Amino acid sequence: MNASAYLLIYNLIESTMRNAIESIFSELQNQGISFDNLRPELQKIVLRNLNHKNSDKVCQKIVDISIDIITVGFDKEKLFSGNIDVKKIKKIAQEYGFSPKTKIDSSDILKVKDNRNELAHGMRTFGEVGKEITADKLMEIKNKVVEYLRQILENIEIYLDNKEYLDSSTNTP
Repeated sequence: MNASAYLLIYNLIESTMRNAIESIFSELQNQGISFDNLRPELQKIVLRNLNHKNSDKVCQKIVDISIDIITVGFDKEKLFSGNIDVKKIKKIAQEYGFSPKTKIDSSDILKVKDNRNELAHGMRTFGEVGKEITADKLMEIKNKVVEYLRQILENIEIYLDNKEYLDSSTNTP
């Protein structure tokens, strides 16, 4: 059971971050933000997303290219693949332009990711991983992870509220 908790905690991290990034793209779509008004880092993400799409399908979905290009390439299923940790979250924050800063010790997230990967790839058994940690320590890790994610989500909320996804060199939203 203890080893299974690592999987659950990891899934919490990955799903929270996936949904957070999806909320950024939803905000861009809901606000009708044009590609030209995005901060350069986001423009690069949009173009990178399009690189993995079938051009025929993309063309069928685009009505107004400056707006539709942002969401047509987005695929939340391809954001993460079992490799999310604090380093990856900080990289994502830098790419999107939201703050990665928190007031919580996030060192346990790497341990969660590593144990998840070892279990998922059969490198260690559930028994081996589970016997190394107590239920109380897992609860402590879970609580830290939840608080860390809460603070990241607050940072994203500020980012969205302040429209920090816009290019600061243009005056038009």
